[in-house]
Amino acid sequence: MPTAVGTNGAMTPGRQCLDTAEGVLIALRHCTVDEAFREMIRAAQQHQVPLFTLADALVTAAGGKAECPNAAARTAVLAEWGALLQTTAPL
Repeated sequence: MPTAVGTNGAMTPGRQCLDTAEGVLIALRHCTVDEAFREMIRAAQQHQVPLFTLADALVTAAGGKAECPNAAARTAVLAEWGALLQTTAPL
């Protein structure tokens, strides 16, 4: 999977958040990076939420924070991974 980089060669904030969200799923599901990415894509499409928005909501929820600026993304995260997030300590 290609890495999105800015003009200065640094990874974009959206890509950093997506990588972190993949790490959350890897930790929760014990899956590969590719499996985590595919799961994020599927969930984003199913819930009609932009991928980076969903990734941000997942990282926020995994950090134990209740607030999320996008209600649809928060709802999607809870529907997809809420049970897993509740059974683990904040990452």
